[in-house]
Amino acid sequence: MSPRVPGPEARMHATAAALAGAGLAAQVNQTQGAFDITASVGQPDGKSIEVTIDEDGYVQVSYWNVLGTTPAQMVAVIAAVVAAITAAQPGQPARAPGSPQ
Repeated sequence: MSPRVPGPEARMHATAAALAGAGLAAQVNQTQGAFDITASVGQPDGKSIEVTIDEDGYVQVSYWNVLGTTPAQMVAVIAAVVAAITAAQPGQPARAPGSPQ
């Protein structure tokens, strides 16, 4: 017998709890029967990093660069994010470098 897969609401609440454990303020929302998560973490300059996750798996991360950030610095941050996302094996969830397998 295969393990029971949690429904969208349980999965979203578990994800929000894990984000909170990672230091983000996370909240599960329900709009017209669909669940999503909004999460954020503050930065010293007052501009938060914002994360939105929907129940279909779409994830959006938004942040502000510090004024004066060079193109090379911007590219380095974006490349690191892309590398973390693409480090997952096909069909496997993305894992941050150094996170448990």
